Amino acid sequence: MSNRRINREQIIQTAQTIIFEQGVKALTFQSLSKALNIRSQSLYNYFRNISDLIDQIGTIFMDNLYRRVTDGLVGMSGQAAFRRYAEIAHNYFESQGKMVELIYDVHNFDHDSSFYQATAKVLDLLNKLVASVHLRHMQADSYVQTLISSVLGFTVIEIMGFLPVERSERQRQFEELLDLQLSEISETPNTL
Repeated sequence: MSNRRINREQIIQTAQTIIFEQGVKALTFQSLSKALNIRSQSLYNYFRNISDLIDQIGTIFMDNLYRRVTDGLVGMSGQAAFRRYAEIAHNYFESQGKMVELIYDVHNFDHDSSFYQATAKVLDLLNKLVASVHLRHMQADSYVQTLISSVLGFTVIEIMGFLPVERSERQRQFEELLDLQLSEISETPNTL
């Protein structure tokens, strides 16, 4: 191993690449130090442990999603806002390779961790959207859970390769899924 100088950003970028290509379980201080050509002990100068590093990467991952969603929703409301939220989330997750696995790790973090808080911020935005519309049959919390499950579930099986190979066919199926989810929203404004 070399005595080369590294910084926190280099470590995070290399760790993100490992997760993107190989998944969260492939990220260890040993695999990271090998990719950086440094001694694994050097990583402790920047992160307490692998969980601390994953917390930071997860935070960046969810903050990026939050920014994309908030930028994409400007001036939108009702079904159009929900559709855009779902499309942005789906496209983001699809473009992130195995980074999407981070979502399945958030439950391992304390509620005051930055990763958990960044995830909560994305979900809180969805809860605010739900509060602004009238649902035909469902309670708001149930609707949020089914929308998240549908979009995330579709994306995961898509990434796993269980959906048609042709992107246009996958997109058509995703649009049908959204249409079904959005049929629960009445275009009648919610009166609070």
